[in-house]
Amino acid sequence: MNMRFVVRTHLRQQRLEVLLAVLLPFFLIVESGVANAWVYAGGTFEYHDPRTYIALGRGLFFEVLTYSCFKLLKLLVRKWNKLGIVIVSTVGLWCIIVSAGNNLGWVLSGNELGGVLASVSHYMPGWLSTIYQLGLGLLLPVSVGGLALVDVEHLVHEALESSHLDNKALQVHEAEMHRSIYLKSQKKQKAQIEDAYDGVADVRAKSMIKRVESGDMSFGSKDQQAAGVRRIAPPSSPASPLLPSQAASQQMASAQTLVLPSSAPIIQPAASTSLKAKLDKFLWKG
Repeated sequence: MNMRFVVRTHLRQQRLEVLLAVLLPFFLIVESGVANAWVYAGGTFEYHDPRTYIALGRGLFFEVLTYSCFKLLKLLVRKWNKLGIVIVSTVGLWCIIVSAGNNLGWVLSGNELGGVLASVSHYMPGWLSTIYQLGLGLLLPVSVGGLALVDVEHLVHEALESSHLDNKALQVHEAEMHRSIYLKSQKKQKAQIEDAYDGVADVRAKSMIKRVESGDMSFGSKDQQAAGVRRIAPPSSPASPLLPSQAASQQMASAQTLVLPSSAPIIQPAASTSLKAKLDKFLWKG
């Protein structure tokens, strides 16, 4: 399989996930807005009644208000506007509570939901069943506010950083293409390679026949034995370098060496000999 196709499939999937994550707040606003509109319309949607459309607009506006409050809250926290933080957070939390009640009423309006809740509560622990029922009403409004606080721009940056994989996949695809074409060209040279080796084998065969005709019946085995017993002289080891102390002593010795001319007469110190004799005589007497 083409590596570039695999990488591009991965990148398309990643970009589709980012697109869905970016559109997720819009989907949540529409769904929760419809639940709010159902409550505002009195539990029924009638196409010929203008109050239905007013309720839909009110429900959507209510969820947009929730999303905008938490979006503004994030900016006010960065600027640390205490009064704005208190006001916006209070309105946003109030919107979530009201929207949660409307969503729970929308969910509980189904005729078969009571049986579903009873069945779920039968298999779940009591505390888990309570969380499940609260989640039916709280999950969507809380998600609207949470996505307003935490942007999905990190997913966008990650997708942009992964775009270099397409360039690497292109390089791999180019290398594979050149390699496959090279192998095809190499197979085309099969006849030429066979002819060349036929010529080498013919020359070697004729050389062996001439040696046999001359009386050498070893068929090349003597050459192998001679190559096996051939010894290679070890390389001469280089002179070991002198240590700094040895080099200094050698220089001092060479500097203290005096070369006397052969024609110069050697003078014996007579005074030193008589002085030694007098000293021995004095010590003997003492």
